[in-house]
Amino acid sequence: MEEYIAKSKNSKEILNSAQLLQSVEINALIMGETGVGKKSLAKYILPNVKIYKAKNLQQDISDNLISIQNESIIIDKIENLTNIDLVVNWINHNNIRIIATSLKSELNSKLNDLFSITIELPPLKEREEDVKLLISKFSKEASSTLDLEPILPSKLMINLSNNAHSLRKSIYFSYLFETIGEDEILMFMENYMFANLKGENSYKDFSYLFEVPLLKAAKKRYKSQVQMAKHLGLNRITLRKKLDIHKGFLDD
Repeated sequence: MEEYIAKSKNSKEILNSAQLLQSVEINALIMGETGVGKKSLAKYILPNVKIYKAKNLQQDISDNLISIQNESIIIDKIENLTNIDLVVNWINHNNIRIIATSLKSELNSKLNDLFSITIELPPLKEREEDVKLLISKFSKEASSTLDLEPILPSKLMINLSNNAHSLRKSIYFSYLFETIGEDEILMFMENYMFANLKGENSYKDFSYLFEVPLLKAAKKRYKSQVQMAKHLGLNRITLRKKLDIHKGFLDD
């Protein structure tokens, strides 16, 4: 059965609903942002069924390439359907039970009518206990996959901007970062800048790549702007200007 991490309070409530759906034959819609675990929850509810991407399923139905009846399926990204009548009629005619996922909170009314229950998964930033377990899971995975010694949690770079997708990526990068030095970092930056150089203000356009990490690190290391300015070798007016320029990045 697919693992669905549910340590936080709201995730436990969602898991209770999912366990109920394992025993009742009703259609359910799972909504939420990218990377919050919609497909994992769907596979937890229906562990042994086929997953169809909505557009592919629609095409198979249109081409008469699919022939199933009285079965359950998972439809991923159901909001991508364009011929809704075709798919809904096929579902009803063949008595198909569906668990569907969607990035959108509002669907066509004909699709909404298919579902007896809707579950909305919150982003990881609202599921602190779940994040801790995911960090541990991805860290063990990265250590094993990359054949590297486990690193301290304090050294892991955590990015929740795209939920589990960015979290896994940031942890893998944390492990890779342990194996690289200054020369490799400079090489990565050089290659990135070379590929993206354009216009007449490139220095200004790329300044954030070295100023933002430096300012973020200084904010973590020092408790006040006075100390930041002192250790960065900047006067306080210059520091405040840089903090204001990069405010959007520093508030992330």
